[in-house]
Amino acid sequence: MVLCLVALPIFALLSIFSVRYRRLTLEAVDCLLRTVTLRKCRSGLDERIRASISGKLLKIWPGAARFTYRYYKALSWIIFILFTWSLVVSAAGIVNYVKYGNCNGPASTGFCLFDPTGSQSAICEADIDIPQQTVTPAPGEGGLLIGAPDAQLTIIEFGCYTCPHTRQAQSTIEQVLEQYRGKVNLEFHPFVLSRHDFSGPAAHAAYCADEQDKKETFHELMLNNPEVISQDNIDALAAKAGLDTARFDECMVSGRYDAEVDADALLGVRAGVQGTPTFFIGDQRIVGPKPLKTFEVIIDPLLR
Repeated sequence: MVLCLVALPIFALLSIFSVRYRRLTLEAVDCLLRTVTLRKCRSGLDERIRASISGKLLKIWPGAARFTYRYYKALSWIIFILFTWSLVVSAAGIVNYVKYGNCNGPASTGFCLFDPTGSQSAICEADIDIPQQTVTPAPGEGGLLIGAPDAQLTIIEFGCYTCPHTRQAQSTIEQVLEQYRGKVNLEFHPFVLSRHDFSGPAAHAAYCADEQDKKETFHELMLNNPEVISQDNIDALAAKAGLDTARFDECMVSGRYDAEVDADALLGVRAGVQGTPTFFIGDQRIVGPKPLKTFEVIIDPLLR
């Protein structure tokens, strides 16, 4: 009976194309109905499947054929459990995809069948040890505030200016801030990645831009910049943002924002940030450059 349950949806699908499988589908349905009403199956479908599999194996691997025939019931239960588990996982993935635009939910970086390249879950991993006890960050713990200061809701982002996935997420964040203009703002914490050249200088540069009230312009230029970040590139973007380059250069050399950059890193470690970009909205975590829908599902209930 167990294998009949697995065979039922398969035969049902094949019956669309073949009359033969329609008969087998009816047999599987009859066996299932009789089993749930505590009656014995009369079709013999299980035994025919058992004989067919064993017979085909006998021609190429007699030992496997004997093993399959002897332990057929145990093997059929294993297949049934795996089949059921795959259905549950698939159903959960579909629900998550419909709800969040990602198979595994907002905080996962796992493989998603509907996103085979992993573009919505990829992160630039941090080379740090995550503490066993993590603390969800709250707005107002430093960082660079982008958007309306008196907004009802704050998105906290840990990002790296040299991380391609942080850059990829920027277009979605801009959509979010535009869609919820005045209601949602962004608190960006530059999260320095030791493996990325100029990650540290880029973080310092953002604070130096804030010193001249040009943080939003500089922030957007940095994350929408298609070129690889270098010191020359940072200087060019500072000039493009309208910064006083002499003051900017002095700020970069002084290192006076070392404490702020270190505090951002420590806050991220305490929050369990494993890579960039990572977002916190209330007590919800979003990992990777997820689509707009993921943010909407979390933000909308919090604004009601």
